[in-house]
Amino acid sequence: MRFLKGARLLVVAASVALSIPAVQAAEGDSFPNASMGVIDVQQILSEATSAQGARAARDKYLESYSVQARKEEQALHDAQAKLAREADQGSDAFKKKRQDFEKKVNAFQTKFSALRQNLDRAMAQALGQVQDAIINKSNEVAGERGINLVLYRNQVLLFDPRMSMTDEVLKRVNAELPSVTFPDPESLAKKQPAKASK
Repeated sequence: MRFLKGARLLVVAASVALSIPAVQAAEGDSFPNASMGVIDVQQILSEATSAQGARAARDKYLESYSVQARKEEQALHDAQAKLAREADQGSDAFKKKRQDFEKKVNAFQTKFSALRQNLDRAMAQALGQVQDAIINKSNEVAGERGINLVLYRNQVLLFDPRMSMTDEVLKRVNAELPSVTFPDPESLAKKQPAKASK
């Protein structure tokens, strides 16, 4: 009897095992097989003419700000040297001059910190246009190649070079978006919403 029970269990297990591939096949019909593509977004952001133009525009602003900062730093340095030569450094008049100088230093630091932040925001907006184009063109290429899963290059250790979409996407981004408008950082500063008062 034990032998018959064991035999029955084997038959049931075998029939379940034989039915699994059929179930998996039925489920597989409704779920697509992965067809992968690989894209190097950093390479595209480095080589796209629009991104290169944005970096060149940013560098021009940086150079202009650096020249302006050097002039103002020199003026502050001269003012500090003049204060150091004052004879009566304990007087109220000297203390007032010292306070005025410290206000100028703080204003200088605040001004150039804000300029740098607005320049970063302008660069982010310009590159945002390039990134939008990368997404659109990646979608196009993926659709044409029947790709339903796109991975970043830095997520993949090894892959067949035929899976790379980078060159084709770069070519299309350059064709559609040869340049971008780089926002004026000063105008971005004016558009910032006022902070709510507490």
